[in-house]
Amino acid sequence: MIYRLQTAVAAVLFASSAQAFYPYQPSSGSSKGHKRFFPWQPSTTEEPGSFSLSLEKHPTSRLRRGNNYPVVKSDPPDVASSMAIDEDGQDYSYFSIIQFGSSKKPIYMLLDSGAANTWLMGTDCSSDPCRTHNTFGKTDSKTLQISDKTWDVTYGTGQVSGDVATDTIAFAGFTLDDFGFGTATNASKEFKSYVMDGILGLGRAKSNEMGTQTVMDALEDKKLLKSNILGVHLQRNSDKVHDGVITFGDVDKQYFDGDLSYTKTISDDGLWEIPADGAGVGDKKASFPAGITAIIDTGTSYVLMPPDDAAALHTLIPGSKKSGETYTVPCDTKAPAQFTLSGVAYDVSPADYVTSPDSNGNCRSNIVGHQAFGPHTWLLGDVFLKNVYTVFDYDQNRVGFGVKKAGSSTSTSTSSPSSSDSSSTSAAAKPSVSGSEAKVSSSAKGDSSSTATAASGSSTASSTSAQASGGASQNVGLGNAGTALSPAHSLGIAVFSGMYSILTLVLY
Repeated sequence: MIYRLQTAVAAVLFASSAQAFYPYQPSSGSSKGHKRFFPWQPSTTEEPGSFSLSLEKHPTSRLRRGNNYPVVKSDPPDVASSMAIDEDGQDYSYFSIIQFGSSKKPIYMLLDSGAANTWLMGTDCSSDPCRTHNTFGKTDSKTLQISDKTWDVTYGTGQVSGDVATDTIAFAGFTLDDFGFGTATNASKEFKSYVMDGILGLGRAKSNEMGTQTVMDALEDKKLLKSNILGVHLQRNSDKVHDGVITFGDVDKQYFDGDLSYTKTISDDGLWEIPADGAGVGDKKASFPAGITAIIDTGTSYVLMPPDDAAALHTLIPGSKKSGETYTVPCDTKAPAQFTLSGVAYDVSPADYVTSPDSNGNCRSNIVGHQAFGPHTWLLGDVFLKNVYTVFDYDQNRVGFGVKKAGSSTSTSTSSPSSSDSSSTSAAAKPSVSGSEAKVSSSAKGDSSSTATAASGSSTASSTSAQASGGASQNVGLGNAGTALSPAHSLGIAVFSGMYSILTLVLY
């Protein structure tokens, strides 16, 4: 049944079944609960009753993965020490399968470079979200040890809490025995809307508050890594290339051209925060105050900028209009947004920062005017990261970006080095490619990704929107229900692109 929903955006929060993420730090500056979660949505200026969208509602059982949540799966990687990155089909969240315990039970874990805590939903959890997700407990493993140490993560409307445990985990060809992680015994209702069963903490050690060793430290201590780095390639679902991958201890050079351009972090406090040179749209540059920094986080869906900075950037988009913390932009916007780091300007394709039209024909920007951290700090999440290959270097405290190759993403760039950490890259012009069907299913692996167009000799990153293969059909399955739905309704929402009526889980 199709429902016509007439309400303010805030009232639509709980209607969506696919959610977005971003890290958030309280303005109070309190250090307590430094890494917590908080539901958020961009505010708008619409009056109650002014927001209208069509929404197809499905029974809860059809939104599960076996317990059944839809998952767009990536192809198995062909490089050692790597694992596929799957997603929710909306480019809101990216996750991989980690095997837990003696039974090697597969658990979907959100990849979070914003913090180092790792936890999952436990079988002793009686909360509604735990009933609709994969859980892990003593019946799943003969080697699970649960301690008397507890942990909790606070929400604006609830919390997740549980016990600290140790067991064997396996991923990307690695096996870690006696690895410490949290098992949730209570989870707030917001988790019912998220695909993942837990979070794999990939932040630096100082962001870990659970008192357990981080994944990267455990790998490094056992001398399992070639280098203490992570390489991340995020896919765009609409491109249908399905090659999302994370590589531990190495760089997968098939996803970028030339050299990586590195930028040192401003501190070692746990956040991947680096200096930013500026931002713009197309060939126009916006004016910002000195001292801008950017936090690079795989657990963030959007790009977040303090309100004044977001206003300066959107001023360069003809026809853009402010609506609370968000902006409407012309749906036919062609110019890429651009973020400059260590002298290299990286383009963000309109395919990522401009949403599809909502029910009123309006498109919104995925660059949001919200101050998540300091007044001069930007948050570059998946909207940006889909356009680059990213390397997190734990030993040298730096973040590297590579120009995406044609066929793996829609972004390419040439660098203009301005620091010793910057490296030059170049790319040859190639057409965008797309292929293979996008499959949304309940199994553990899958398909999803992006395609790239390069501009030879360009002095900045260039990106274009990839076109889906004309002959490819989209097979949308909802777990055991197996009912084919239209892509717009595959996750139980009308069209996110442009509505922003999304409950956001905030990671910080």
